[in-house]
Amino acid sequence: MRWNPYIDLRVEVSNAVRCKCKACDIEISRGELRVCAIPVVGKQELYHVDCGIKRAYDHAARKLKDKESDWPEAALKIAKRLVPEGTIPVRRSYQRTPLLNLSYPQTPPRTQTCPLCGEDCPGEEGALTGHAIRAFSLDGERRFHPACIRKLAPGLCRRIVLEDSERWPREVLDFWTQTIPDTIKPTRRSPWQDTGGLPTLERAPSARAACRYCSEKITKGELRLARQKVFGTRRSPVYFHVGCFARSDDYHPKILELVVLRIDPEIQREEIEAWSEVLPATPEIDDDVPPLLDCLLDLFDRVPREAETEAVPSNLTENLVEFPRGFFSSE
Repeated sequence: MRWNPYIDLRVEVSNAVRCKCKACDIEISRGELRVCAIPVVGKQELYHVDCGIKRAYDHAARKLKDKESDWPEAALKIAKRLVPEGTIPVRRSYQRTPLLNLSYPQTPPRTQTCPLCGEDCPGEEGALTGHAIRAFSLDGERRFHPACIRKLAPGLCRRIVLEDSERWPREVLDFWTQTIPDTIKPTRRSPWQDTGGLPTLERAPSARAACRYCSEKITKGELRLARQKVFGTRRSPVYFHVGCFARSDDYHPKILELVVLRIDPEIQREEIEAWSEVLPATPEIDDDVPPLLDCLLDLFDRVPREAETEAVPSNLTENLVEFPRGFFSSE
């Protein structure tokens, strides 16, 4: 199965008049079902349902196996027909996608289904009727009941309680204060906020740089993750220990898969195998997929190990000038 850069496939009704499928370049009619593919980085891509399924069979296999509620029956029937037998489903996108932030809608939210309990949100929830929490993750935004998001992301809820912002209703903050144990620590804000570009895996040339998550120095020669942080027009790199990245809010398995596919030929397989000590354990709910480390090593084995070099005319890249004979002579 070829690797794909998507962290989720969503099926929705097209509301655009001039929307074209990125695969076949044929217009997707207004009111027709379409697939919205969410990549690791970059903008979302739109496809016909069958075109989107062919781009990412593993995502479609997951939706088909779990009978996800965000895929209508018509889309599941197409997936059942197109997905090859024996396709390994992708790791569950939602359960393995960390929540990066929470916010409270300042305008009355439209009713959605809470992904955790399956009930309408906002809906009847005792003293907290009518409240919906916006949760942001790598693959988009969802709405939760206050009690559900407290179970799923107590650290984020704790951080909001401590910040005590006027943007949040007092009854929601009081509810979390009373129901979240004091042992729960507040989740730190994303260290990769306001960064851009593809993350890269590199070997630290010195021990001067500090990990943005734990603030400890990264040992010279150790593998680290780097990404550009943007300050207006100036860019400066941000670094992570691989283990710290796996513990941060920014963690997603697809990002590690991406950096392994773009790995430097000088990095050895044994260095990737050493990640077994820092990567999180595979949740029991993902018992139908191979461990993440096995997937990373398989991708590593597929990458050409010799650096590709291209013959480029020297006059295009080097500052070489051929002077005529006797050019500097006094004759």
